[in-house]
Amino acid sequence: MVFVLFGLSLMIFLLLRAAIPPTFALAPYITPRMTGPQKLILAQSLGVATQSCPSFTAFSSLQPSCLVPVWDQYGAWLHSVLTGNWGYTLLPGLQAGLTTLAVFGERFPYTAQLAIMGAILTIAIGIPLGVVSATHNNKLPDHISRIISLGGYSIPQFWFGSVLLILLALDLRVGGLGLLPTSGALATDCAICFPNPGTIHTITGSPILDGILNGNFGYGWDSFVAYILPAVTLSITTLGALTRIVRSSMLEVLKQDYILLARSKGLSERVVVYRHALKNALLPAVTVAGLITASLFGGVVVIEIVFNLPGVGSTSLGAFNVDDVNFIELYVLVTAAIIVVTNLVVDIVYAKLDPRIRY
Repeated sequence: MVFVLFGLSLMIFLLLRAAIPPTFALAPYITPRMTGPQKLILAQSLGVATQSCPSFTAFSSLQPSCLVPVWDQYGAWLHSVLTGNWGYTLLPGLQAGLTTLAVFGERFPYTAQLAIMGAILTIAIGIPLGVVSATHNNKLPDHISRIISLGGYSIPQFWFGSVLLILLALDLRVGGLGLLPTSGALATDCAICFPNPGTIHTITGSPILDGILNGNFGYGWDSFVAYILPAVTLSITTLGALTRIVRSSMLEVLKQDYILLARSKGLSERVVVYRHALKNALLPAVTVAGLITASLFGGVVVIEIVFNLPGVGSTSLGAFNVDDVNFIELYVLVTAAIIVVTNLVVDIVYAKLDPRIRY
């Protein structure tokens, strides 16, 4: 895990810092009143300008004697990152001087909430759907399951999210209000929402959890309702992959001799399928479910934009638009860390599901 994350950090740093002028690294720190010498001192303190550079003009014109080699820049950047210093952010609409880590920490719970809800929906629907498809092979339930899974592969997220908004938030109206909200992380303008949920004290940063922890049911419910359509949209594209994996794995397991033996003992079909077959068929599904859960954290950009959610996914797009390299680096590396840690968890679950597996 350490070597993978180290390699990714090096790759991301080289792609961002070597592909753009070094002056971009200074943008979050420069104020309009700073003089040339002050800017040069800043560049030197950040490790992008040499101590022998005569002026900031020489540095900004990319004179070779003023530029610190990229490898040395990476060393200084890695030291700052390991000490928790991710620099300042350039994101528009925020007050000056906010650190990248503070902005990321404020918005990450919204993304985590969406990703976890999408993962729960994917696993809760995908595994049973795959089992039903396998146990009714080439019958009507199997055909319906395959249509759903193939449709999930093919449907673009932004299109499916827009259709859900039109149908459930705009067209389906109750008492003059849409059944579900159209945007935002807190819904107060829909038919099943509380119009005045009140306020809460921020504890975790997740609106649903904070509503529960504060004992404010209305706030937690409105936050949950606001994430229904985004979570469904996010899960539909991953649902198909999990369903297909579970189906193919179950079909293979159901042909094994121990399944025939279990049936010959007179065990009910439910016991044979769910107690004997499913446990062995879950091994490849666990891998896919783990990767899907991890990928959801990095794949919420489109969903957050369509539904106007203030998570790190939509924020990362804004960071790209203004060349905020500090936020982009943090976003990519946190996403990579989640994927790596999830792979470790999958390996541990493997050993629990199959006693033959040892590390």
